[in-house]
Amino acid sequence: MVNEASRIFRGSDKAEAARRAHEASLSAPRRRERVEADWLRELCLRAGADDVGFVEIGRAGLDGENDNARRLFPAVKALICLVGISNREAIRSTSRATANSAWHRTGDKLGTAAARVCEQLAEAGIRAVSTNIGFPMDMQAPPGQVSWAIAHKIVAVEAGMGHMGVNRNVIHPKFGNFVLLETVLVDVEIDAYNQPLDYNPCLGCNLCVAACPVGAISNVGDFDFFACLGHNYREFPFSATDWVDAVAAGDASAYRAKFREGETLSMLQSLAFEPTYKAAYCMAVCPAGEDVIGPYLADKARYRDDVLLPLRRHPEPVYVQSGSHAEKTALRNPAKQVRYLDFKPDVSTVANFALGLRHMFTSSGPLPDGLRVAFRFPDGTLLARVENGRLTTGPVDESPVDATVVCDALDYIKILHRPIAGRPAYTAQGNHTVDGDPSAFQSLLACLS
Repeated sequence: MVNEASRIFRGSDKAEAARRAHEASLSAPRRRERVEADWLRELCLRAGADDVGFVEIGRAGLDGENDNARRLFPAVKALICLVGISNREAIRSTSRATANSAWHRTGDKLGTAAARVCEQLAEAGIRAVSTNIGFPMDMQAPPGQVSWAIAHKIVAVEAGMGHMGVNRNVIHPKFGNFVLLETVLVDVEIDAYNQPLDYNPCLGCNLCVAACPVGAISNVGDFDFFACLGHNYREFPFSATDWVDAVAAGDASAYRAKFREGETLSMLQSLAFEPTYKAAYCMAVCPAGEDVIGPYLADKARYRDDVLLPLRRHPEPVYVQSGSHAEKTALRNPAKQVRYLDFKPDVSTVANFALGLRHMFTSSGPLPDGLRVAFRFPDGTLLARVENGRLTTGPVDESPVDATVVCDALDYIKILHRPIAGRPAYTAQGNHTVDGDPSAFQSLLACLS
């Protein structure tokens, strides 16, 4: 039996013939090969952009973005750069939640503006594709292909919307670096294109160098991409595998050895709402731009006190790789709690144990200054020292120690696992011995959280 509900309704032969005749009578869609820049600029501003610039496809300055644009939209003939202004006072706040809310709201506004531009261009017979400001990205992009849609900063520079500053943000001549960028691809030529500015709005003040908690920015022009990625983008998809590895370890105490409660809540918040930047202080302190520069030129010392120093003195975890320049920079700032990206809480090696001690150390509460505890494991030894509110690790030397912990078990990394309900601490199970003062070892453990 034929299931009547599965039939596709086609109508009578007469109705179908009338439909085909009507379709054949329709005129071809109106196409435009070229548009006026003034008209297009006004359309973009009415849609909600705060500034706009145009670049022709194939320009040498776009470099690889020409190929990216053609991959996204093979018919592309020009690129539109849309600029949206963010609330700079919110971004300067020591509350990263406040700053991130401002960025996300600007992103929503700019994304909506790009969608409106595409809708209005479609009504005018112009095909257009808006990319995306940041996410989502093509996380499974083929080898050799970038995961992001297009590098908006490169497009913005070519579109005359500013130049890259020392902080690696595009600095708009009027709005400064407190902007977000979006790119729209169109299938028509524009009668006038913008060119890069003949000057850089960046002041070279190096406030961004002083503000960066991991030293990713240098006053000699270098930029440590991975230091910036590891900390500022800690809760973006790039760090998801590290977090999942810790979750999948299957031991809640091991997980707690790497992630404190606030870190877990922050990560889950980013997953539930939107990814959050951990710093972006390089943007917060930048005084460049006609709308921004006044207070800085009027009183540079006060600007430093009002904008830079609160961010430098803000207590927060800072994520670094061990042995890196970022680690050294973070350790010099007593307000920052250094957290190690390469600490694996289920791997028992002396080096990883040392990372775990430094990762878990907290300077809150009374500290046993001058404390020295040695560890002897099957594969090596380690000395932990607490001095001047800091915990350092290194090789065992000839100097006296307060206690020596000897553990022959191969899973000695569990010494650092935090006790959880219903499970006794590893150190209470007879897996180690303590020579010297046992309370010294307990004092060291009390410094960990």
